[in-house]
Amino acid sequence: MTIFNYQEALDYLNNFTNYEKIPMPPANATSLNLERVRRFLVRLGEPQRRYPSIVIAGTKGKGSTAILINAALQAGGYRVGLYTQPHLHTYRERMQINGNLISREELAQLVTEMRPAIEKMLAEEAAEWGAITSYEVGTALALLYFARQEVDIAVLEIGLGGRLDAVNVVEPLVSVIASLSLDHTAILGDTIEEIAFEKAGIIKPAIPVVTVPQWPGAEQVLKQVSAERKADLSFVTPARLVEENIVLSPQNRRREHQKLLLQYGPASIAVQINLLGEHQRLNAALAAAALWQQQQQPGGLPLKAERLAEGFARAAWPARMQTLQDEKGYPLIVADGAHNAESAERLREALVENYYFEKLWLLTGIYQDKDVAGILRELASAPRLAGLIITASRNPRAIQPQKLAEIAGDQIPGMILKISQNVKEGLELARNLAGPLDLICVTGSLSVAAEAEEYFQDQ
Repeated sequence: MTIFNYQEALDYLNNFTNYEKIPMPPANATSLNLERVRRFLVRLGEPQRRYPSIVIAGTKGKGSTAILINAALQAGGYRVGLYTQPHLHTYRERMQINGNLISREELAQLVTEMRPAIEKMLAEEAAEWGAITSYEVGTALALLYFARQEVDIAVLEIGLGGRLDAVNVVEPLVSVIASLSLDHTAILGDTIEEIAFEKAGIIKPAIPVVTVPQWPGAEQVLKQVSAERKADLSFVTPARLVEENIVLSPQNRRREHQKLLLQYGPASIAVQINLLGEHQRLNAALAAAALWQQQQQPGGLPLKAERLAEGFARAAWPARMQTLQDEKGYPLIVADGAHNAESAERLREALVENYYFEKLWLLTGIYQDKDVAGILRELASAPRLAGLIITASRNPRAIQPQKLAEIAGDQIPGMILKISQNVKEGLELARNLAGPLDLICVTGSLSVAAEAEEYFQDQ
């Protein structure tokens, strides 16, 4: 049997259908099939049954919610597996335990061990259930890794949708649904009700569900599916911001955290989070509700309020309102992976709330399968917007700069518009254009934000 090294293991994983690199077809049981995932996990010994889990779906906020839950459980003294996607810099980010990424050696070893089961799936089951995908293999890899490492609990983020996502084979302690909006419409449907139906697919019979206030159409779908499956559904109250005497100014150009009051079971508790923006106040409330609800279930893990607060204060999530440069005499530079119209709207609001700036410069690269015009429209209405620098990440889904510039020219007539061929070039152009009290925001996709972070790491 061939023993993979790390790069060979990655190449093998990417050898299957990979919908992160090619357009995904509309959600259906051929392109995405839970039965083949279940059969594959049976061949691996059903690792997902060896520890309790929390499963999180949503259009936006699911990653931040997962990070907060993960940090709180770690502060409670537990060994916590965290599965998120996509990664920013290395595939190993997707599966980590108590903040430690899976090692290259462990990943290579597990893929080597899994290969016979994968080959049997392709030879014996593909004709009936379809060929297994890179994402499905990667999800099984994470579930197996957590079992081998004997985690106390796993926090699992749904990749796309919910109903047919590979993570949905897991029976969690609690199902969590973050904010829903229109995204991936070609795959999940072009109405909020259709998207809510896909996300509601993670609701399991008699397993509690926590969610945030949703659009009326989405809320009705969640209520209907929960009732059909006899799953207790609860809506959280957004955390309340505790006002601080912080005045943004040329000397104090950014907030570093926000202090909140949120509900944790029957009590109202004070917490501090390093994640900025009103949308993160909602995510914090959702994470607290999920943590309370999971410990009410058989097999749930007790967690005191002070441990939750301790974990929330430690939680960090790159490429979400992340400050990349804050030096006197130079423009402030922030990266955020907002990648749909509603996320762009939340970003626009958060920039005004949390930063002092005379002018705003946006360095933007967007994926071609996104609502490009909608994202640009939201960004265009940002206060004190001085100019837009168009770029593209290395991701094959990125829309080419010239095409994006044409769309931007239609959406934002009269705006200073510059084109850069890559993120490095775009950052250097933006830094030349911006004044010392200006703000440069890198956004449009997580890959653009990640490449901006890499640029500063190399300085």
